[in-house]
Amino acid sequence: MLLTTNFILFHDELGLEKTIDVFAAAGFEGIEFNADLKEYYTDAHDEAFYRQMGAYAVDKGVPITQAHAPFPSAYPDDEARTEQRFHEIVKSMQHAAWLGAEMIVVHPCTHIDCTADPTVFESMMEYNLNFYRRLAPYAKEFGIKIAIENISRSVTTRADGLLRLLQTLNDSETFTVCYDVGHAHHLGQGAAEMILALGDIIGCTHIHDNDGAHDSHTLPYYGTIDWEAVMQAFAEVGYKGNLNYEAGYFVRRAPVALRLESATYMAAVGKHLIQKIYQHQGV
Repeated sequence: MLLTTNFILFHDELGLEKTIDVFAAAGFEGIEFNADLKEYYTDAHDEAFYRQMGAYAVDKGVPITQAHAPFPSAYPDDEARTEQRFHEIVKSMQHAAWLGAEMIVVHPCTHIDCTADPTVFESMMEYNLNFYRRLAPYAKEFGIKIAIENISRSVTTRADGLLRLLQTLNDSETFTVCYDVGHAHHLGQGAAEMILALGDIIGCTHIHDNDGAHDSHTLPYYGTIDWEAVMQAFAEVGYKGNLNYEAGYFVRRAPVALRLESATYMAAVGKHLIQKIYQHQGV
C-alpha cells in the first residue's frame, strides 16, 4: 500500500515541480494530480508537458497514481455551462492518462440536492447514470478508470446510493469508488461503518479529518474521526489501494518555509496509519 497525497496548497505556493520535489523528500510514494485546477483541465499545456511531468514524478519516486477531475460536474439551470464542464472533465481525463494515472476521481452531479426527497433522488440517480455512461467511452479510450466519490447533496452521500450507482453501471473495468473518509464523517455516515458497507468495491481514497461538522480537510488525529476503527475497517474489507491524503489544509497556518517539514510530518502520520492496517490484517 502506497502513501500518496494531492497537492492543493503546496502547488499554489511552490509550483508543480517544487511540490513534486517536496513530496519526494518528505517520504510520500505517489501523488494525486489535481486536474481540478483550471490550468490542468484547459489547453494551457500540451501532451508533451503532461508526459514530461509524469516522467519527472516517476524519476523522483512519487508517480502520479490518480487524479481529480474538475467539479462541480453540473450546474443548476445552465445546460451550456454543464455541457462545457462535461468536456472539461473529459479533457482532465486525457491529461491524467498522459501523466500515467490509473484512475481519476469524478464527482457525481449535485446541482440538485436529492437527499431529502425520494422522487428527486430517483431522478438524480438516473441523471448520474446517464452522466457516467456518457463518460465511459472516453475512459476506455484513454485507458483510465473513473472513481466515483461519496459527497454531500448527492446520490452517493450514503453507501446504499453509491452501491446502487456502481451496481447499475455494472462495469467494474471502468468504474470504482473513491471513498472519502472525511466526507462520511461530517455527513454523519460513520467513517468506519461506510467502509464496511461498501466492502471491496473501494478503489482509492481521500484521507483527511474534521470535527464532524465542517469539511476541514485536516490531518488524521486533528479531528474527531476514530482512526483505529477506520484502519480496522479497511483491513476487514481487504482494501488494497493507496492511502491518499486530501489533508493539505493542515499546513495552511504554517510558514511556507516549513512546507518540507510539514509534509514530512504528514507522511509520518500516514505511514503510521498504513501500519495500523497491516497490524489488523496480521501482516
